[in-house]
Amino acid sequence: MIKTGDKVYYYQTMNRVGTVVEIITERNNQLTVGGTSEARVFVRVEYPEGDIITYRRGDIQKNFD
Repeated sequence: MIKTGDKVYYYQTMNRVGTVVEIITERNNQLTVGGTSEARVFVRVEYPEGDIITYRRGDIQKNFD
């Protein structure tokens, strides 16, 4: 589970490691035949260069180095 302050990387750029600064949950009220769909979770990552980028939760991995 990823929390604020964890070191993470985006799966397509594993050489760039950043820090989680915010976790955003967006509710989805769309009704489908099977019921309502899940809430979307986004993670805002700050890199040492100063860039802040928002990724979907499933697109980032925790860095253990």
